[in-house]
Amino acid sequence: MARLLVSVRSADEARAAVAGGADVIDVKEPRRGPLGRADAAVWSEVRAAVPEEIPLSVALGELTEWGKCDAHAETPDFRGLAFRKLGLAGAGTGWEAEWTRLRRQWTGGPKWVAVVYADWERADAPEPDRVLDAALAADDCAGVLFDTWDKTSSSPVDLSWWRWFERARRGGRFTALAGRVDSEAIGRLAALGPDVIAVRGAACFGNDRGGTVDADRVAALARAAAAV
Repeated sequence: MARLLVSVRSADEARAAVAGGADVIDVKEPRRGPLGRADAAVWSEVRAAVPEEIPLSVALGELTEWGKCDAHAETPDFRGLAFRKLGLAGAGTGWEAEWTRLRRQWTGGPKWVAVVYADWERADAPEPDRVLDAALAADDCAGVLFDTWDKTSSSPVDLSWWRWFERARRGGRFTALAGRVDSEAIGRLAALGPDVIAVRGAACFGNDRGGTVDADRVAALARAAAAV
């Protein structure tokens, strides 16, 4: 059985996701990109609205948004969070060192989830094997998220991606499937065996990631995830 993660942008959406049966709550601001970072105050509001036994993750945007890591910069308040993830769109050469430097600067917080963009060429992001190399070498990285950068196009993920999912699993990392995933895609890609299925648009009214999370839509997705 796969766990269902629902990305929310407010405490009200988090309550709706929990009511629908979400297993993990993720905080993001979809207007700011595929892994848009919500304000830290929203993290706190969502954490207060979600039962403690439900893990909470946060999206931190793209690595390039943080610029060169400043050792004197203030570390975000990650208290109460289980996971954090950072995209690699446009990261360019040397991204491994920059990702490592940021993680060391923010040491002691929640576990990291590495992000593989399935449309990495369009996103100008590292290819899957390079991200997996870095993720498997990082003791503070607990999982790998397979997502899409361009949310206006269908995900290129198909059953041929099994080798990358399997490589992450063999390395002891959990796997998460995202990127315009709906109930049909969950059934079609079930053979990949993801540990987590992450949704946003499919959980919202009108199937619109910019819309509002609906408990009934979440419930339908939770039933589909439970069958994986």
